[in-house]
Amino acid sequence: MARAARYSGGVRVLLVEDNARLVQALVLGLSEEGIAVDHAETGGAALARASQADLDAVILDLGLPDIDGLAVLQALRAGPHAQIPVLVLTARDAVDMRVQALDAGADDYVIKPFVFVELVARVRALIRRAAGPRWTPLVSGRLALADDHSVVFGDRRVDLSPREHGLLAYLLRRRGEVVPRGDILREVFGYVGDPGTNAIDVHLVHLRRKLADAPLVLETVRGAGIRARVEEP
Repeated sequence: MARAARYSGGVRVLLVEDNARLVQALVLGLSEEGIAVDHAETGGAALARASQADLDAVILDLGLPDIDGLAVLQALRAGPHAQIPVLVLTARDAVDMRVQALDAGADDYVIKPFVFVELVARVRALIRRAAGPRWTPLVSGRLALADDHSVVFGDRRVDLSPREHGLLAYLLRRRGEVVPRGDILREVFGYVGDPGTNAIDVHLVHLRRKLADAPLVLETVRGAGIRARVEEP
């Protein structure tokens, strides 16, 4: 596994990719953007590297020589650093594959071939959102959204993925309001315009399942957007 030089004050990502030419190009390009890159060619090497706590994000290919990338993603989400942002970078462009990856815990999904500047922007956006606001936890009624990517209600604490946390935080800050999907795509997912993705609905399914017992309603208003309501005692 190749390792780039450590960047003082910068960020470090793990690139999980077995295409040598693409790896060379990405390591060079990301390094020029001030992003340190560690490289793993296999899923096994990626999981070993990700067990350490110094990574800011993972860029994950799905077509790996030893373990399918979806299995790697699932293992990452079950591991000790489950909250690390994961951007899937793959040639698999089928809609059902995107849904599977998001359902397995991916925070973003980029299809090859891609525009490098957009990839960099997405990686940085994921890292910013994962870092989370360092102010007082967002509290609404009986629900508290903490900055460790968890939500607390009653005597329960539920862990969320960085993207789930970002989506819920945004909806809670605009609670009671029907938030247009375009606003969510831009502010939470980093999209400009509507790329035709169902990422919002996929993550809403996850949130509703994880928070089924919470005093929270995430309502889809057809043709208008999403509204969050916190039920008062």
